[in-house]
Amino acid sequence: MKLSTLYKLTYIYLALPLFLFIISWLNFGFATLYALLCGGAFYFAYPREVYEERENFVQKSLVLMAGVAILWCFFAGIGYFYYQSFDYHFRNAVFRDLINYDWPVFYPLANTPLVYYMAFWLVPASIAKFFSLFTADRHLLFMLGNYVLFCYAVLSVTLVFAHLAQALKVRGKKQILMAMVLFILFSGLDIIGYRFFRIVEQPFDYHLEWWATFIQYSSFTTGMFWVFNQFIPIALITLLVYNERKICNFGFIIALCLFFSPYPTAGVGVFMMAYAGGGFVKSADKKKFLQEDIFSVQNIIGVFGLLPLLVLYFITNSEGMDGWHNVFDFATPKRLILFMVLEFLLYVLLLFRQYRKNIFFMTASVLLVLIPFFRLDWQNNFCMRASIPALIILAVFVMRFLFEQRHSQPVKTALLGILLAIGAVTPLTEFYRGIHFVAEAKKLNMVKDEIYTLNGAFIPMPEFGFDVNHQYTAKKYKTDIFWQYFSKKLPR
Repeated sequence: MKLSTLYKLTYIYLALPLFLFIISWLNFGFATLYALLCGGAFYFAYPREVYEERENFVQKSLVLMAGVAILWCFFAGIGYFYYQSFDYHFRNAVFRDLINYDWPVFYPLANTPLVYYMAFWLVPASIAKFFSLFTADRHLLFMLGNYVLFCYAVLSVTLVFAHLAQALKVRGKKQILMAMVLFILFSGLDIIGYRFFRIVEQPFDYHLEWWATFIQYSSFTTGMFWVFNQFIPIALITLLVYNERKICNFGFIIALCLFFSPYPTAGVGVFMMAYAGGGFVKSADKKKFLQEDIFSVQNIIGVFGLLPLLVLYFITNSEGMDGWHNVFDFATPKRLILFMVLEFLLYVLLLFRQYRKNIFFMTASVLLVLIPFFRLDWQNNFCMRASIPALIILAVFVMRFLFEQRHSQPVKTALLGILLAIGAVTPLTEFYRGIHFVAEAKKLNMVKDEIYTLNGAFIPMPEFGFDVNHQYTAKKYKTDIFWQYFSKKLPR
């Protein structure tokens, strides 16, 4: 596969869900306008460069990436085949409702529309909805949708692995396999915090990352197993920004990023601003830089057209960013410092001398220090999700060092190896949880699907009992700007 094809597939993959949202959620007038805007931004952002042949991917490498992607997606529970983590109760319900209900999804029993970052499901759900023309069996449609979802996730993760190989400039099968294994097993040293410093009991079996309560930096496998709909596209976008570095596309990309997952968009946005700011300072012709890179057509459409539309949609969510909370409600300064040391600072200190002049490395380091202080909701999802881009960039630099300088700096290489080995306990525990419960029950598809649908006045959370549907709905939709003026008409 040509490298140019990788970038083209990536832009198609990222833009298609937003286009489906525009034509399916908006009324005719705004759907026409925003479809033209989205199409225009896509046209100008679409890659047209020709790369050298040595940068292309050979077929065997792509087969290897797809094979590892299949295994990772399977063990993550995607597709309804295997054990699923607790959060699938909600993800299965959202996916099923996207298949069963007309778009935009409206819940008559709850008297509210669905408001959620659902971009990852729109393509598989639209394919399943197409087959509703031929059958009314909802269970069959849901299972068909899950088969498509699994294939879609495998394609997505394969694109992530291809971008990871490009970020590391590796093409050999052994190096690509090593990069994928390191990526899947990358994590902070949660086992140390869990073993010696936890202050609350873990709410879930065989899950280590609650040792510092709601201050969490999730491993990549944790992201796959719990919030794959956010982790996969954010990983792809982060690596796209790192690899392509086309400032003229940043505005369009950030709008696409927001649609997939709001909180990580803040992290991606900081990387964009840091890189664009550095480019502006270094540019010899600043006027030309502003005209061609900052104020490109796709940037203007993304920032001033698509981004405001998506903000209007997401702020209708009943919970959203429910106010400023004090991070020290559940952490002392000592615990916060310890969290930073175990989660990323040891990696940063070992790499600092080599990469202190790299804007991506330094931005990731600063972000990982600052993110825990911004607590925008009670569960502190901002900390867990906004950190994804910075952790991915940190992982890239760890792997870059191992691939490029392991022979010249054996001591640092050994120390990094020790940190990676200790950190790998976290993702391996995520794998073990599924293996343990599958072996105990003697069946594979131990799915979490008790909620079934969010169409209800009160949706109890399994095991915990309290109402959860407010996290996915717009209680004041009758007065919200988006639902009153931009969307198709909803029942009143």
